[in-house]
Amino acid sequence: MQKSENDHGSNKLKQHMPCIGHLKYSLRPKRDLGQILGMHKLPSGRGRQIADGFVRLAEKSAIEYVEARAKLFKFLELGNADDEYRAGDHFESCIQSLHRAINYLERLKSLGYKRGDGSPLVPKPQNMTVLHQSNANSIRDFRDAIEHLENDILKGLIPETQRTGVHLGWDKATIGSHNLGYKEVAKWIEQINRVAAILSEIYVTVSSNQTGK
Repeated sequence: MQKSENDHGSNKLKQHMPCIGHLKYSLRPKRDLGQILGMHKLPSGRGRQIADGFVRLAEKSAIEYVEARAKLFKFLELGNADDEYRAGDHFESCIQSLHRAINYLERLKSLGYKRGDGSPLVPKPQNMTVLHQSNANSIRDFRDAIEHLENDILKGLIPETQRTGVHLGWDKATIGSHNLGYKEVAKWIEQINRVAAILSEIYVTVSSNQTGK
């Protein structure tokens, strides 16, 4: 591809596939440290396990999205087909992780945990669109199509002329009859990342020692 074509493609992708580099990463080490320091306590051992699993998958979904996006831009810049395929692999992992994170999030919501100010740890669906049933279903259906792809091929359920696997377009990812827009996926990842960050943040209060004066 010529440089002008590369620039056009990159600009087009930037319009539809948001950067989420502003999100907080390395959440798992922070959460582990917080637990060692006794700063991340939940009412039960099961609650702790659910929170741990949620933080891990929220972090993973963000990282896999970032990697998918980076590989797509690299493909547009250099034209190496391997980068396009790696981008698809990362996006698969992103959606698989996002689906599993939502399952944990729903359980955290049902347990009724509160933030420090007394508000719910997990906002209501009207304030957290990733929990809208239609959106959760779309993510689940896309994930299921990924998980069942091999069996569907072996059983002859996919037309021979149909492309198999995840296809990353300019504005959305597609597998079979299912598709997910990049803007929506980025927004959903940001929403779960905010909750995961609350479960991982460490606050340290530093005060001056007046006794030495």
